[in-house]
Amino acid sequence: MKKIIGLLKDWPPLATGLIIGNLALQVVLVREGVILYWLEGLCKSNDANDLYLAMLGAAASQASSAGVVVVFGLSAQPQAFRSLRNAAGRLLVNNWMSISYSGFLSAECALAATLINMLGDKWSFTMVFEASVLFCTHGVIRLLWLFKQLIRVVGDVDSEESQKESER
Repeated sequence: MKKIIGLLKDWPPLATGLIIGNLALQVVLVREGVILYWLEGLCKSNDANDLYLAMLGAAASQASSAGVVVVFGLSAQPQAFRSLRNAAGRLLVNNWMSISYSGFLSAECALAATLINMLGDKWSFTMVFEASVLFCTHGVIRLLWLFKQLIRVVGDVDSEESQKESER
């Protein structure tokens, strides 16, 4: 299990692909009548657009928070940050890109769900809404994990500086 989690941490496009694959499988199974769709209750709700637009707000918050984390990680100049960026290399870039694009994907899906619902398709908009929730959740989890790592780097830098000051 640790290997799978490590792989998902290091390769964010894999997690995004799993979300898309999961949704594609659900579409096939629902269209073939093999399973009933679990969000079917939303199809009967006239207030579903309120939920979709609320998700649009959550996705926008996630995307803007991702920007803050990326800018913080790129602009911090202590040697510890340069070492982190050099050591992590492409994996860090992939993670930063993932937290950015997942928020935008989520927002696009929430907006698409609203538009599809308004146009009267009472089935597929729930799948698009589910995609929005999954992309946003993926982005938030990865965002918090990256933020935790950056906080650790800052804590290490602060500890080193405190130790140097106490030695003087």
